[in-house]
Amino acid sequence: MTRIWRITLLTMAAVGTFRASALAQPETDGKTAEEKKPQTATARRAELEENFRRMLSGSVLKGTWQMVQGEEGKPLTGRPLSEPRPEEYAISKVSKAGEDYWVIVARIKYVDKNVNIPVTVQVKWAGDTPIITLDSMSLPGLGTYSARVMVYRDFYAGTWFGNCYGGILSGQIVKPEVAPTAGGDDAEKRPAPTTQPADD
Repeated sequence: MTRIWRITLLTMAAVGTFRASALAQPETDGKTAEEKKPQTATARRAELEENFRRMLSGSVLKGTWQMVQGEEGKPLTGRPLSEPRPEEYAISKVSKAGEDYWVIVARIKYVDKNVNIPVTVQVKWAGDTPIITLDSMSLPGLGTYSARVMVYRDFYAGTWFGNCYGGILSGQIVKPEVAPTAGGDDAEKRPAPTTQPADD
């Protein structure tokens, strides 16, 4: 009996040693220990913000907008939207200005207006999706507007409001091939906006 117990105990010890050795073996999936660490919330936000900046900088937003004309002090609900009209915003530069604030340098072309202005916007995040936000912001030469515009995977869509009118807008974010000017500044060749005003 003693011999049998010794063999049994030796077998159990060997199995335990094998299991411990197997658990101690490093994983061989090709990733370093640093790469396997979960991404922190701060690092993830920095990555999302950099993707946002790169997606919009040097791009042109091409799409359409529609509007509803209202009356002072009355809601726009139930009023018919106008036919879609073309819009084009050429964005030359996007830079972060604060915690949630960004400056978008854009040329805004709509109806008979064509202006190049810096617009300070607030960017709020819905998970991994940025929402460009304006609240009663005065845009030189255009008027005062509020807006919520979502940008995601090279498309944009949202709503905008002026005084007694408002509407919707949507389109594509494209990266045109633009040769730099002799002075090296191609900002004038790239118009760009963030919100869409309506007819005066």
